[in-house]
Amino acid sequence: MIDDFNELTPIYREKYRLTVLPKWRKKLVILKMILLEIIFLIQVIFRTIKSILFYFFTHKKEYLIKDIKYGPNDRNHCDIYIPSSSNYHLNNKKDLPVVIFMHGGSWGFGHKLQYILLGKKLSERGIVTMVINYRLTPKGNIDDMLEDIDNATSFCYENIENYGGDKNKIYLMGHSAGGHIISQYVITNYSKPIDNEQKIKKRVPLSGIFPLSAPLHINDHFLFETKRGVEHISPMRPAMKGPKYFDQYSPSVVLEKIKDKSIRDDKLPTPFPSFYILHGEDDATVPLSSSTKFFSILMRKLANPTARTLFLKAYPKIKHIDFIFNVTDDNLIIERNIFNGTDEDDDNNNNAQSILNDIINIIKY
Repeated sequence: MIDDFNELTPIYREKYRLTVLPKWRKKLVILKMILLEIIFLIQVIFRTIKSILFYFFTHKKEYLIKDIKYGPNDRNHCDIYIPSSSNYHLNNKKDLPVVIFMHGGSWGFGHKLQYILLGKKLSERGIVTMVINYRLTPKGNIDDMLEDIDNATSFCYENIENYGGDKNKIYLMGHSAGGHIISQYVITNYSKPIDNEQKIKKRVPLSGIFPLSAPLHINDHFLFETKRGVEHISPMRPAMKGPKYFDQYSPSVVLEKIKDKSIRDDKLPTPFPSFYILHGEDDATVPLSSSTKFFSILMRKLANPTARTLFLKAYPKIKHIDFIFNVTDDNLIIERNIFNGTDEDDDNNNNAQSILNDIINIIKY
C-alpha cells in the first residue's frame, strides 16, 4: 500500500484497502508494462522518423517557429505551427483560430516534440497550433502546471497575432493529464467562486476547451490506477501533492462544490467557455466514465446548455494513445456542422478517422 493512504477520504480509503493488489501481482504488472512499452516504441519508429524529418529538415521555416519562451519558468517553451496557406507574413491577416495544446504523460512525462505531427496536422487544416512544454513532477506539481498554462494563455493572447492567429479565437486542448490540467484551470478560474471567494483577475477569453481522454476525478482515477496495479509508481499522487488534495484538484469535485445551480456568472471578468469532451470507448488508461461523469455534472451546473456550449462524444474502438494517432494519421476531410447532428455519411463520421474532422468542424462552426 502507498505510505500516505491514510490521507485518503474515509470512503476512498476503504475502497483502496479492498482494491489494492498484492506486491507479487504489481511486479507482474510492471514487467508487462515494460514489455508493452518496448513493443510500443517499435511500433512508433516510423512516426518518429516522420516527425524528425519534418521538424528538423522539411518544414517551411516561417511556418514553424520553435522554442519560443512563453513564461519565466523552466520548460516554459513552445512551438507554433502556422498554416502555410495563410501567407500571414505577407497579407498581415490575423483571423485564424488558435489551439494551445498541452500534452499528456501522467503529469510526470512528455515533451512537445512527441506532438510534432499533431501540430502539423492541425496547421494543415487552418489552425495556428501552439504546442507547449510545462513543468512536470518531481520538479513541479499541479500548482506549477496551472501557473504554466496561465502563462501560456496570456502569452498567446498577447502575441498570437504576430503568427496570423486571432486572439479572440483561442481554444485549449489537452490529452490525458494535459486535459485534466486545462479543465482544472478553467473550472477554478472561469466559473462562479466557492464560498464567495473573489475572482477579480481578468483571464484570457477562451472560445472552447477540449479535454481529450482526460482523468477529471482524481480520487476515482487513483482507484482505477490501483485496479491496474500502478498507483504506487504513478506520478499522479506526488503531482497532486498527496491524497489529501485529490478533491481540490478534481474538476468534477470542484464543480460539485459550487453551491449555485449555475456556474456561469455575468459578474465574472471573463465568461465561462464551451467544453467539448472527447474520449475513446476502449480506453484502458483513463476510463470513459471519467468524461461522462464530468459531462453530467456540467449539464447540471450550466444554465440551459446547448451542444454548442457543452458537447460529449465517445469513439468506438479507440484506446488511449490511439486518440492522438488517429488525429495525426487522418487524411479524410468531412465538411459538416457537427452541432446539427449526423450528416449523410454516418459511417465515416462514426469511425476513428472522424476525430480530427470533429475537432476541425467544432472550431469552424
